[in-house]
Amino acid sequence: MPAYNEANGIPEFLAEITNAFTGLDTRIFVVDDQSSDDTAQVVEDWSAAHGGVVTLIRSTPNAGHGPTTVKALRAGLGADPQVVVAVDGDGQFYGADLRRVADLALTGTVDIVEGVRTHRGDPLFRQIASFATRTLVQARAGVRPSDANTPLRGYRAEVLAPLLDLVPADAYTPNLIISAASRRRGLRVIELPVESLDRRGGEAAGSTWGQRRRSLPTKRFLTFCVNATKQWFGAGR
Repeated sequence: MPAYNEANGIPEFLAEITNAFTGLDTRIFVVDDQSSDDTAQVVEDWSAAHGGVVTLIRSTPNAGHGPTTVKALRAGLGADPQVVVAVDGDGQFYGADLRRVADLALTGTVDIVEGVRTHRGDPLFRQIASFATRTLVQARAGVRPSDANTPLRGYRAEVLAPLLDLVPADAYTPNLIISAASRRRGLRVIELPVESLDRRGGEAAGSTWGQRRRSLPTKRFLTFCVNATKQWFGAGR
């Protein structure tokens, strides 16, 4: 779980996840990307009060969402699991849907489970960006995913390890790289509809993009899109 400035909402999300995963041997890794709020301390305090189920990793310096996601996935693999479930720290999914993803991956009949977000209600510029990501993956893999950049994914560990070897540590969009690579390799990918929620903690937009008006993209977001596109075509995977 990559996290950035999620101090207000992450305790509720962690509690919901641990409740949903009752009965499974579960470890949670949160990689804090040098939050400017108290996210790291909040996670540590919550974990201490709940049996140490969460391992906090502090990313230095602030690396961005992509590299933090890669670091979180590698931390999960380091625990020698059967299945790794990836999700962002903003809490935009139900814990029960994370469990559904995990249970399906644990059957062994699929390699990757992608949580396809429904009822998103994104502004137009976000819809355009989502369309573009689906198109990029289709152009590279020959298959069009329903939600190319979804942050909710379940992986069999033996499948995730070689996929991560294809992802640069500084990747802007690791989920897109994995979406394309898994389809090019003919892996068994299942798309599971899940409900998309508002970000927990009160601020629906979050602070990653410095957004003040939800309907308009910020310069930071546009710069990210340009850099991510250059990296995507430069990688040539």
